[in-house]
Amino acid sequence: MIDTEKGRLELSRFTIDMAVRLALIAGVAYVSLLLLRPVAPLLLWSVILAVAVFPLYSLLRRRAGVRPWLGGTLLSIVLLVLLVTPVILLSTSAIQTLEAYGHMVMEGNRVVPPPPDSLSTWPVIGERLHAFWLAAANDSRSFITGHIPQIASFGRFIGSIAAGVAFEVLQFAAAIVVAGVLLAYSDRLSVTVTGLAGRIADARGRHFVEIAGSTIRNVSQGVIGVALLQAALLGLGLLVAEVPFAGALTFVCLVLAIVQVGPNIVMIPVIIWVWFAMPSVTAAIFTVYTAPLLLLDNVLRPILMARGLQTPMPVILAGVICGTLAGGLIGLFVGPVVLAVFYDLLQTWMAAAPIDEKR
Repeated sequence: MIDTEKGRLELSRFTIDMAVRLALIAGVAYVSLLLLRPVAPLLLWSVILAVAVFPLYSLLRRRAGVRPWLGGTLLSIVLLVLLVTPVILLSTSAIQTLEAYGHMVMEGNRVVPPPPDSLSTWPVIGERLHAFWLAAANDSRSFITGHIPQIASFGRFIGSIAAGVAFEVLQFAAAIVVAGVLLAYSDRLSVTVTGLAGRIADARGRHFVEIAGSTIRNVSQGVIGVALLQAALLGLGLLVAEVPFAGALTFVCLVLAIVQVGPNIVMIPVIIWVWFAMPSVTAAIFTVYTAPLLLLDNVLRPILMARGLQTPMPVILAGVICGTLAGGLIGLFVGPVVLAVFYDLLQTWMAAAPIDEKR
Protein backbone atom coordinates (compact mmCIF):
# COMPACT_ATOMS: atom_id res chain seq x y z
CA MET A 1 0.00 0.00 0.00
CA ILE A 2 2.78 2.42 0.90
CA ASP A 3 4.77 1.46 -2.20
CA THR A 4 2.02 2.81 -4.46
CA GLU A 5 1.66 6.44 -5.41
CA LYS A 6 -1.66 6.71 -3.57
CA GLY A 7 -0.20 5.12 -0.44
CA ARG A 8 2.75 7.49 -0.39
CA LEU A 9 0.37 10.43 -0.86
CA GLU A 10 -1.83 9.33 2.02
CA LEU A 11 1.23 8.79 4.26
CA SER A 12 2.55 12.23 3.41
CA ARG A 13 -0.86 13.78 4.10
CA PHE A 14 -1.10 11.90 7.42
CA THR A 15 2.39 13.06 8.43
CA ILE A 16 1.59 16.69 7.62
CA ASP A 17 -1.73 16.53 9.47
CA MET A 18 -0.05 14.97 12.52
CA ALA A 19 2.73 17.59 12.49
CA VAL A 20 0.18 20.43 12.29
CA ARG A 21 -1.86 18.97 15.16
CA LEU A 22 1.22 18.47 17.34
CA ALA A 23 2.39 22.02 16.57
CA LEU A 24 -1.03 23.42 17.51
CA ILE A 25 -1.14 21.41 20.73
CA ALA A 26 2.42 22.45 21.62
CA GLY A 27 1.59 26.10 20.88
CA VAL A 28 -1.54 26.06 23.04
CA ALA A 29 0.34 24.30 25.86
CA TYR A 30 3.22 26.79 25.67
CA VAL A 31 0.93 29.83 25.74
CA SER A 32 -1.07 28.34 28.62
CA LEU A 33 2.08 27.71 30.67
CA LEU A 34 3.31 31.20 29.83
CA LEU A 35 0.06 32.70 31.13
CA LEU A 36 0.16 30.58 34.30
CA ARG A 37 3.83 31.31 35.00
CA PRO A 38 3.24 34.38 37.26
CA VAL A 39 0.89 32.41 39.52
CA ALA A 40 2.65 29.04 39.25
CA PRO A 41 4.19 29.19 42.78
CA LEU A 42 0.81 30.11 44.25
CA LEU A 43 -0.95 27.25 42.44
CA LEU A 44 1.78 24.78 43.40
CA TRP A 45 1.54 25.80 47.06
CA SER A 46 -2.25 25.47 46.86
CA VAL A 47 -1.98 21.91 45.58
CA ILE A 48 0.60 21.02 48.25
CA LEU A 49 -1.56 22.45 51.04
CA ALA A 50 -4.70 20.77 49.73
CA VAL A 51 -2.98 17.37 49.53
CA ALA A 52 -1.38 17.82 52.97
CA VAL A 53 -4.65 18.58 54.80
CA PHE A 54 -6.88 16.30 52.72
CA PRO A 55 -7.00 13.57 55.44
CA LEU A 56 -8.23 16.17 57.93
CA TYR A 57 -10.78 17.38 55.38
CA SER A 58 -12.04 13.81 54.83
CA LEU A 59 -12.27 13.24 58.59
CA LEU A 60 -14.22 16.47 59.00
CA ARG A 61 -16.69 15.46 56.31
CA ARG A 62 -17.17 11.92 57.67
CA ARG A 63 -17.44 12.74 61.37
CA ALA A 64 -19.18 16.12 61.27
CA GLY A 65 -21.10 15.54 58.05
CA VAL A 66 -20.30 19.02 56.72
CA ARG A 67 -20.73 19.95 53.09
CA PRO A 68 -17.67 20.17 50.84
CA TRP A 69 -17.66 23.98 50.59
CA LEU A 70 -18.07 24.36 54.35
CA GLY A 71 -15.24 21.91 55.09
CA GLY A 72 -12.89 23.72 52.71
CA THR A 73 -13.84 27.09 54.20
CA LEU A 74 -13.29 25.92 57.78
CA LEU A 75 -9.87 24.46 57.00
CA SER A 76 -8.87 27.63 55.13
CA ILE A 77 -9.82 29.75 58.16
CA VAL A 78 -7.87 27.48 60.51
CA LEU A 79 -4.77 27.60 58.27
CA LEU A 80 -5.02 31.38 57.95
CA VAL A 81 -5.18 31.71 61.74
CA LEU A 82 -2.16 29.43 62.11
CA LEU A 83 -0.29 31.58 59.57
CA VAL A 84 -1.29 35.05 60.77
CA THR A 85 -1.00 34.48 64.53
CA PRO A 86 2.78 33.77 64.61
CA VAL A 87 3.40 36.69 62.23
CA ILE A 88 1.50 39.08 64.51
CA LEU A 89 3.23 37.75 67.62
CA LEU A 90 6.63 38.01 65.94
CA SER A 91 6.01 41.56 64.75
CA THR A 92 4.71 42.65 68.16
CA SER A 93 7.64 41.05 69.97
CA ALA A 94 10.18 42.67 67.63
CA ILE A 95 8.59 46.13 67.97
CA GLN A 96 8.38 45.89 71.75
CA THR A 97 11.98 44.69 72.03
CA LEU A 98 13.29 47.46 69.77
CA GLU A 99 11.32 50.08 71.73
CA ALA A 100 12.69 48.76 75.03
CA TYR A 101 16.26 48.86 73.74
CA GLY A 102 15.69 52.34 72.32
CA HIS A 103 14.55 53.64 75.72
CA MET A 104 17.53 51.97 77.40
CA VAL A 105 19.93 53.65 74.96
CA MET A 106 18.30 57.07 75.38
CA GLU A 107 18.43 56.79 79.17
CA GLY A 108 22.06 55.76 79.11
CA ASN A 109 21.46 52.33 80.62
CA ARG A 110 23.63 49.36 79.79
CA VAL A 111 22.21 47.43 76.86
CA VAL A 112 24.99 44.95 76.19
CA PRO A 113 26.47 42.92 79.09
CA PRO A 114 30.23 43.28 79.66
CA PRO A 115 32.45 40.73 77.91
CA PRO A 116 34.09 37.91 79.85
CA ASP A 117 37.78 38.41 80.71
CA SER A 118 38.67 35.13 79.02
CA LEU A 119 37.69 36.62 75.66
CA SER A 120 40.88 38.71 75.54
CA THR A 121 42.99 35.56 75.69
CA TRP A 122 41.64 34.24 72.39
CA PRO A 123 44.31 34.11 69.67
CA VAL A 124 44.43 36.72 66.87
CA ILE A 125 41.02 38.35 67.43
CA GLY A 126 40.67 38.11 71.22
CA GLU A 127 41.92 41.57 72.22
CA ARG A 128 40.12 43.44 69.43
CA LEU A 129 36.87 41.60 70.05
CA HIS A 130 37.14 42.25 73.79
CA ALA A 131 37.76 45.97 73.24
CA PHE A 132 34.91 46.22 70.73
CA TRP A 133 32.49 44.45 73.05
CA LEU A 134 33.62 46.49 76.07
CA ALA A 135 33.07 49.77 74.21
CA ALA A 136 29.56 48.71 73.27
CA ALA A 137 28.80 47.67 76.84
CA ASN A 138 30.19 50.78 78.59
CA ASP A 139 28.66 53.48 76.40
CA SER A 140 26.00 52.18 74.03
CA ARG A 141 24.92 55.64 72.89
CA SER A 142 28.42 56.66 71.78
CA PHE A 143 28.98 53.27 70.22
CA ILE A 144 25.79 53.58 68.13
CA THR A 145 26.62 57.18 67.17
CA GLY A 146 30.04 56.14 65.94
CA HIS A 147 28.68 53.32 63.79
CA ILE A 148 25.63 54.97 62.19
CA PRO A 149 26.58 54.05 58.55
CA GLN A 150 27.06 50.39 59.43
CA ILE A 151 23.83 50.30 61.43
CA ALA A 152 21.92 52.01 58.59
CA SER A 153 23.29 49.53 56.07
CA PHE A 154 22.31 46.64 58.33
CA GLY A 155 18.86 48.19 58.80
CA ARG A 156 18.32 48.37 55.03
CA PHE A 157 19.37 44.75 54.74
CA ILE A 158 16.90 43.71 57.45
CA GLY A 159 14.21 45.83 55.79
CA SER A 160 14.66 44.08 52.45
CA ILE A 161 14.40 40.71 54.18
CA ALA A 162 11.25 41.83 56.02
CA ALA A 163 9.69 43.01 52.73
CA GLY A 164 10.44 39.64 51.10
CA VAL A 165 8.97 37.78 54.07
CA ALA A 166 5.84 39.95 53.96
CA PHE A 167 5.37 39.16 50.26
CA GLU A 168 5.80 35.44 50.92
CA VAL A 169 3.27 35.58 53.76
CA LEU A 170 0.71 37.28 51.50
CA GLN A 171 1.34 34.73 48.75
CA PHE A 172 0.98 31.90 51.25
CA ALA A 173 -2.29 33.37 52.53
CA ALA A 174 -3.62 33.50 48.96
CA ALA A 175 -2.49 29.88 48.45
CA ILE A 176 -4.46 28.86 51.55
CA VAL A 177 -7.62 30.42 50.10
CA VAL A 178 -7.11 28.62 46.77
CA ALA A 179 -6.40 25.36 48.65
CA GLY A 180 -9.80 25.69 50.32
CA VAL A 181 -11.42 25.94 46.89
CA LEU A 182 -9.50 22.86 45.71
CA LEU A 183 -10.68 20.93 48.76
CA ALA A 184 -14.28 21.91 48.09
CA TYR A 185 -14.00 20.38 44.59
CA SER A 186 -11.65 17.58 45.66
CA ASP A 187 -13.99 14.73 44.66
CA ARG A 188 -14.24 15.93 41.09
CA LEU A 189 -10.57 16.92 40.88
CA SER A 190 -9.32 13.58 42.24
CA VAL A 191 -11.30 11.71 39.58
CA THR A 192 -9.88 14.00 36.88
CA VAL A 193 -6.27 13.67 38.05
CA THR A 194 -6.52 9.91 38.50
CA GLY A 195 -8.11 9.53 35.08
CA LEU A 196 -5.40 11.66 33.47
CA ALA A 197 -2.65 9.65 35.16
CA GLY A 198 -4.32 6.41 34.06
CA ARG A 199 -4.62 7.74 30.53
CA ILE A 200 -0.87 8.45 30.48
CA ALA A 201 0.47 5.31 32.18
CA ASP A 202 -2.50 3.05 33.04
CA ALA A 203 -2.32 1.51 36.52
CA ARG A 204 1.28 2.68 37.01
CA GLY A 205 0.17 6.30 36.52
CA ARG A 206 -2.50 5.98 39.21
CA HIS A 207 0.11 4.44 41.49
CA PHE A 208 2.37 7.44 40.93
CA VAL A 209 -0.47 9.75 41.98
CA GLU A 210 -0.82 7.79 45.22
CA ILE A 211 2.95 7.99 45.82
CA ALA A 212 2.93 11.75 45.25
CA GLY A 213 0.04 12.31 47.66
CA SER A 214 1.51 10.11 50.40
CA THR A 215 4.94 11.69 50.05
CA ILE A 216 3.57 15.25 50.30
CA ARG A 217 1.56 14.38 53.40
CA ASN A 218 4.46 12.63 55.11
CA VAL A 219 6.89 15.44 54.30
CA SER A 220 4.45 18.04 55.59
CA GLN A 221 4.09 16.11 58.84
CA GLY A 222 7.74 15.13 59.23
CA VAL A 223 9.31 18.44 58.20
CA ILE A 224 6.79 21.25 58.62
CA GLY A 225 4.98 19.71 61.59
CA VAL A 226 8.14 18.85 63.52
CA ALA A 227 9.67 22.24 62.69
CA LEU A 228 6.60 24.05 64.03
CA LEU A 229 6.61 21.97 67.21
CA GLN A 230 10.35 22.43 67.75
CA ALA A 231 10.27 26.17 67.09
CA ALA A 232 7.23 26.66 69.34
CA LEU A 233 8.89 24.86 72.27
CA LEU A 234 12.17 26.72 71.73
CA GLY A 235 10.30 30.03 71.53
CA LEU A 236 8.49 29.26 74.77
CA GLY A 237 11.83 28.70 76.51
CA LEU A 238 13.22 31.95 75.07
CA LEU A 239 10.19 33.92 76.27
CA VAL A 240 10.25 32.42 79.77
CA ALA A 241 14.00 33.07 80.07
CA GLU A 242 13.41 36.65 78.82
CA VAL A 243 16.03 36.34 76.07
CA PRO A 244 16.10 39.50 73.89
CA PHE A 245 14.52 39.24 70.43
CA ALA A 246 12.80 35.97 71.38
CA GLY A 247 10.26 36.31 68.57
CA ALA A 248 12.88 36.92 65.89
CA LEU A 249 15.04 34.05 67.17
CA THR A 250 12.02 31.73 67.14
CA PHE A 251 11.23 32.65 63.54
CA VAL A 252 14.85 32.04 62.49
CA CYS A 253 14.79 28.66 64.25
CA LEU A 254 11.58 27.77 62.39
CA VAL A 255 13.06 28.65 59.00
CA LEU A 256 16.29 26.78 59.71
CA ALA A 257 14.36 23.71 60.85
CA ILE A 258 12.22 23.73 57.71
CA VAL A 259 15.19 23.98 55.34
CA GLN A 260 16.91 21.11 57.20
CA VAL A 261 19.77 23.22 58.56
CA GLY A 262 18.48 22.96 62.11
CA PRO A 263 18.19 25.55 64.89
CA ASN A 264 21.46 24.49 66.54
CA ILE A 265 23.51 27.24 64.85
CA VAL A 266 21.24 29.81 66.52
CA MET A 267 20.45 28.18 69.85
CA ILE A 268 23.97 27.09 70.81
CA PRO A 269 25.27 30.72 70.76
CA VAL A 270 22.12 31.71 72.69
CA ILE A 271 22.88 29.09 75.35
CA ILE A 272 26.45 30.39 75.61
CA TRP A 273 25.17 33.97 75.91
CA VAL A 274 22.71 32.95 78.65
CA TRP A 275 25.56 31.51 80.73
CA PHE A 276 27.41 34.84 80.50
CA ALA A 277 24.45 37.19 80.95
CA MET A 278 22.13 35.42 83.39
CA PRO A 279 22.39 33.72 86.80
CA SER A 280 23.81 30.23 86.83
CA VAL A 281 20.54 28.64 87.99
CA THR A 282 18.57 30.26 85.15
CA ALA A 283 21.24 29.30 82.62
CA ALA A 284 21.30 25.69 83.85
CA ILE A 285 17.51 25.35 83.67
CA PHE A 286 17.45 26.93 80.21
CA THR A 287 20.19 24.58 78.98
CA VAL A 288 18.50 21.48 80.39
CA TYR A 289 15.23 22.53 78.72
CA THR A 290 16.74 23.53 75.36
CA ALA A 291 19.31 20.77 74.73
CA PRO A 292 16.78 17.91 74.26
CA LEU A 293 14.68 20.09 71.94
CA LEU A 294 17.65 20.47 69.59
CA LEU A 295 17.52 16.70 69.05
CA LEU A 296 13.73 16.52 68.69
CA ASP A 297 13.74 16.59 64.89
CA ASN A 298 16.27 13.76 64.70
CA VAL A 299 13.83 11.51 66.61
CA LEU A 300 10.39 12.47 65.28
CA ARG A 301 11.16 13.32 61.66
CA PRO A 302 12.25 9.82 60.49
CA ILE A 303 9.24 8.25 62.18
CA LEU A 304 6.70 10.58 60.58
CA MET A 305 8.28 10.75 57.13
CA ALA A 306 8.69 6.99 56.70
CA ARG A 307 5.22 6.08 57.96
CA GLY A 308 3.15 4.29 55.33
CA LEU A 309 5.70 4.75 52.52
CA GLN A 310 7.48 2.02 50.61
CA THR A 311 10.17 4.50 49.56
CA PRO A 312 13.26 4.22 51.81
CA MET A 313 13.90 7.03 54.25
CA PRO A 314 17.30 8.00 52.69
CA VAL A 315 15.57 8.62 49.34
CA ILE A 316 12.95 10.89 50.94
CA LEU A 317 15.54 12.75 52.99
CA ALA A 318 17.76 13.21 49.94
CA GLY A 319 14.77 14.62 48.06
CA VAL A 320 14.04 17.03 50.91
CA ILE A 321 17.61 18.34 51.08
CA CYS A 322 18.30 18.45 47.34
CA GLY A 323 14.88 19.88 46.57
CA THR A 324 15.33 22.65 49.14
CA LEU A 325 18.75 23.54 47.74
CA ALA A 326 17.46 23.54 44.16
CA GLY A 327 14.00 25.09 44.52
CA GLY A 328 13.71 26.65 47.95
CA LEU A 329 10.73 25.90 50.14
CA ILE A 330 8.63 24.53 47.27
CA GLY A 331 11.47 22.17 46.39
CA LEU A 332 11.11 20.79 49.90
CA PHE A 333 7.98 18.99 48.66
CA VAL A 334 8.73 18.61 44.95
CA GLY A 335 12.13 16.97 45.53
CA PRO A 336 10.86 13.98 47.58
CA VAL A 337 7.98 13.42 45.16
CA VAL A 338 10.28 13.32 42.13
CA LEU A 339 12.81 11.01 43.80
CA ALA A 340 10.04 8.75 45.14
CA VAL A 341 8.56 8.34 41.65
CA PHE A 342 12.03 7.82 40.17
CA TYR A 343 12.82 5.20 42.82
CA ASP A 344 9.57 3.36 42.05
CA LEU A 345 10.33 3.43 38.31
CA LEU A 346 13.84 2.12 38.99
CA GLN A 347 12.51 -0.69 41.18
CA THR A 348 9.96 -1.67 38.51
CA TRP A 349 12.60 -1.69 35.80
CA MET A 350 15.00 -3.79 37.88
CA ALA A 351 12.25 -6.24 38.86
CA ALA A 352 11.21 -6.78 35.23
CA ALA A 353 12.00 -10.19 33.75
CA PRO A 354 15.28 -10.15 31.80
CA ILE A 355 15.13 -10.73 28.08
CA ASP A 356 16.20 -14.23 27.03
CA GLU A 357 19.21 -13.65 24.82
CA LYS A 358 18.84 -17.11 23.19
CA ARG A 359 15.54 -16.10 21.69
